[in-house]
Amino acid sequence: MSGYYSKHSSEYIAATIDADMSKTYALFEPLLKGKKILDVGFGSGRDMLYFRSKGYEVYGIDNEPSFVEHAKALGLQAFLEDVLTFQTQERFDGIWANASLLHLSKKRMADAIDRLKGLLKKGGVLFVSLKEGDEETIDEKGRAMTYINKEYLEDLGFRILSVTGDALGREVRWINAAFRRDQ
Repeated sequence: MSGYYSKHSSEYIAATIDADMSKTYALFEPLLKGKKILDVGFGSGRDMLYFRSKGYEVYGIDNEPSFVEHAKALGLQAFLEDVLTFQTQERFDGIWANASLLHLSKKRMADAIDRLKGLLKKGGVLFVSLKEGDEETIDEKGRAMTYINKEYLEDLGFRILSVTGDALGREVRWINAAFRRDQ
């Protein structure tokens, strides 16, 4: 990572904390069969705050220290962890990876997804939202970005829920998909 989030965490939090994610939450919540959620790459903490307000037991991991500090200041259960090395004995009813895994290469993304699948309870759901496309690039802010297509996610066992526009009004489309752990 370029260090973008370390240098611009306050501006990122301000730009994303109030984004209307209601349509995306409406895709995820009906799939849940329990109350324990892990938010992977929570950034501003917006989604953790929402889930907590709805009565969920929510935990978050992020590899950016300033985001973890911000989330803890909001009273959230936030931990400085990397998705590729995170270990816990906890199992989750739902894992929310909204616009976070896109900073990994396709290979590392697949590794992270496999790791997250292993953290699900039986019947648990892994939700991902990723930029639609088919390239790995560095964006104008110096961040690694991996765009994926529906087939990539389907090959990893996901069901495509929708393809939507951007909540922040940018020129990008998002693939929202879910994987349910059957055993």
